[in-house]
Parts: sequence; structure tokens; C-alpha cells
Amino acid sequence: MPNSKNEHRPSIQLAILFADVSGSTKLYESLGNTRAETIISKALEVLTIAAQRHQGTFVKSIGDELMCTFPDPLLAAEAAQDMQRSLKQAVAIGTVPYETLSIKVGFQYGPVILKDGDVFGDAVNTAARVIAQAKKGQILTTKQTADQLPEAMAQSLRFIDRAAVKGKKEELDLFELIWELENLTIVQNIFESSHHEVCLHATYGDSTAELNRERTALHMGRGPENDFVIPEPLASRAHARVEFRRGRFVLVDQSINGTFVFMNGAKEIAVRRDEVILVGTGLISLGKSTSIQPELCVKFSIEIS
Repeated sequence: MPNSKNEHRPSIQLAILFADVSGSTKLYESLGNTRAETIISKALEVLTIAAQRHQGTFVKSIGDELMCTFPDPLLAAEAAQDMQRSLKQAVAIGTVPYETLSIKVGFQYGPVILKDGDVFGDAVNTAARVIAQAKKGQILTTKQTADQLPEAMAQSLRFIDRAAVKGKKEELDLFELIWELENLTIVQNIFESSHHEVCLHATYGDSTAELNRERTALHMGRGPENDFVIPEPLASRAHARVEFRRGRFVLVDQSINGTFVFMNGAKEIAVRRDEVILVGTGLISLGKSTSIQPELCVKFSIEIS
């Protein structure tokens, strides 16, 4: 007869964290199996020790990926930052002998089920989807988890993307956790000390918009919910947005085909699943170069008073 205890296992709240060595395929190709496996093993050892410093429990490793659990999201966030810093230091001193080795981290807090030393549940699935969206050197989590972090840690988070992921009906709002806090502090101080007022004027056809401290976002895409509805076949439904952040205007691409930006007569920039700071005047085109149909681009200009 089936064991009723196994059929009705209670769920508990845990933070699930995945850490993945970036570019491991290239590592095996360039160094060979034996040396690459040795380097990745040393890297995973550094990451495991960092996790344990924050009450992390090692669950398993699969190839170049590590899975851990934590009692709460703050411990997972602190461990993720510790992992990035520890690996960077290990590479610098030669403990992990590969200069360009880096990791990406994703974590999620929510209900899970423990069974036979493994962990199952929606939080595990979501954490796996989150790390799939991360780039090397990044730590990502969802808005759901970010909202449960204390304010002191939340100040190190920035919204970077809204992504459709497999197995989820709704898109996930993704937040990046900054782990090199020294650089972030310098940037914040620069803008906090500024007394200038800035605004961005944008036009598309007969539509106009102005961003400033009062209105902080402008959405562009093919969908009717956008501020600028752009019926371009290469544009995504929710393609890109411009945000006002600490005195700067930042273009954030969240599309499949990318966003092209031409500023101040300089070389055109292609942005895909990334962001760029807008300066001066220029053109924004969704999905194709600004040079193809410049008359159909979003025009912008930034004024400082």
C-alpha cells in the first residue's frame, strides 16, 4: 500500500538559490575535460563555502550548477553577494586558476516540499527560470522575493526586466541585486548632490511625452497599452521603456529583436535585453536600425536647467 506520509508532505517556506558557472562549454572546449572539470569543481567549492556562511544548505550540483536552500530571502541575498565576491577573490589570487571565470545567480523565496534530500515546488521552478534570464556576473530575483527583503538590502536592488518564462502565465518582474556596492555608492552620491532639473522630450508621429521627476517612465511597443504604440512587425508587444533614475534617463530593452539608439551623431548602439543611458538628442528604433526609416523613429532630446 502507498505510504500516506509520503503522499501528503507539508510544504515549507525556503529560499532556493541556483549558482551557475558562466561559459563552461567554452571552458571545456579550450582547456579540455580534465582541467576544466578541476577548475569548475574548485569554483563550486568556493560557492558552497560562501553559502554555508549564511546558513545555506547544499542540495546538489549538476555539472557546473549549484543548488542551495536558505531559511529566508535575506540570507539567500547575502549568500549570493558573498558568492560573487568570494569567486572574484579566488580568481584574483589563483585559487580558481582561470582569469575570466564568472558566475550568475538566481534565487526565489516561496513554498517547497522536501523529499529524499531534494527540494520540489514552484519556488524551485521559478528560481530555475530566473537564473536562465541572468547574465554572467549578475544576481537576479523576482519582485515577489525582492518585496520580502528588508529596506537596507532593497536599496541594492534595481528593476531590469519583465520577462515571459516557460510555465508561468504572467511575466516575471526581474530585479538585479548589486554586489559591488562600492561602485553603486559612488554613482548615488553623484546624483544626490546634483541640484539640476532635467527632462526628456520624446515624439513619435503626432504623439509627444515628457519625462521628469513627476513622470518617470515611457513605454514603447506594438501593444495598445504602450504610451507610444509602434506598429512595426519587428517590435515586441512590450518592447522597451525609458526610465528616469537618479537624474538620468535610461533606455531598457525587453524585446526579442532589440532596440537601436542613435545619439549625438555617434555610432549607433544596439541594445538587447540590456539598458543604456540616454544623453543629448537622438533617435530610438524598435527592432531595426535607425538608419532604415529615421522618419518613423522615436525622437528624443534631454534638457538640463
